[in-house]
Amino acid sequence: MNLKNLKKIFTKTALSLALALTISFTVPMASLQAEAAYYSVTPISAVLLSCNGTEVFADADTTTFVKTLAVNTPVQVTGQTSNGFWQVSLDGGIYYISQQALSVAANTTAVRFTSYDVNAALVANAASGKIIYSQGANDKLEPASTTKIMTALLVIEAIEAGQLTLDTPVLTSATAVASLPSDASHVEPRLQAGEILTVDQLLTAMMVSSDCQACNILAEAVAGSVSNFVALMNARATQLGCVNTNFTNPSGYPDKNMYTNAYSLYLITANAYAHPLFKQYFGMASAVLPATNMCAAPRALVNTDALVIPGSAYYNPYVVGGKTGTANRAGQCLVTVASREGKTIITVVLGGKNRTMYDGTVKSSRYYETNRLIELGFANYW
Repeated sequence: MNLKNLKKIFTKTALSLALALTISFTVPMASLQAEAAYYSVTPISAVLLSCNGTEVFADADTTTFVKTLAVNTPVQVTGQTSNGFWQVSLDGGIYYISQQALSVAANTTAVRFTSYDVNAALVANAASGKIIYSQGANDKLEPASTTKIMTALLVIEAIEAGQLTLDTPVLTSATAVASLPSDASHVEPRLQAGEILTVDQLLTAMMVSSDCQACNILAEAVAGSVSNFVALMNARATQLGCVNTNFTNPSGYPDKNMYTNAYSLYLITANAYAHPLFKQYFGMASAVLPATNMCAAPRALVNTDALVIPGSAYYNPYVVGGKTGTANRAGQCLVTVASREGKTIITVVLGGKNRTMYDGTVKSSRYYETNRLIELGFANYW
């Protein structure tokens, strides 16, 4: 078969699979599983390249995993199964590879079935605390702005203790904003020294638009200084049972000395989500900060989490809240809570990237893999 015809077959197959996923991401990735008796094979002779994460199976069934191929390995295709696999010849034997895991182009990424395309992944039953799935969940990694979940928890606990109220006005100090570079602000125009906002407005700026300056301002309001607040963060993490965790600032702004892991972020989030006030800010898709003494016009805020934005390619109607984090070393991070039919789960992904997939589309693994984890969590809830 010539390359032109193969590309037609591959493109048609890829588009069909993409359409199926677009119509309903709620179909588990394990839906490719099938007993040998239930599929047929159409003979094809061609060579395709393995993708990053291409998995090899003994049969056209994702429960028969054998190994993962190195990226860009030429693979001799001998057939196409009716249930979504390539039949291939490898090492003198016949094996099977998902049609979402071989490509006509080099340096692409496969849809994975036995793992997730992030450095660490976890999904847990929010009610029982049972871990449904984990991958590298105890590996020491940078959390980026998922750190803000801990900051929000401490602020909300201070409110519940009567130390602050949502209406408490807070003066933005020079020290709160001077220590952060311009890319740490996600409010336009950025907050200024001398500006007065309420605790409610600062929590909104922090959780919706992931503003780092709001974190410092709140830290000073709660503990008198950012350093004092960081000490509270680490003490609280220890109380919650977090391990391999060290916070150095309240915002998650990149610092090689700040680290945690997926399991510890799950513990922090599970505790925070038990507070009704936390839920109020965790799930906001958008908000507006009213005019202040130093900003005459309202500021519009949009959540940095694509899962909660209707119309987004990654929108998931079951997601009730989440917090993103992005930095060069940390990669793409995301902590999410989703609920369906009385089942509530918490997912954590750390170290994701933007990927060019097997079919040429570009996906954010942070969102793509979180949606897979959510479905896995609901399907295996216990």
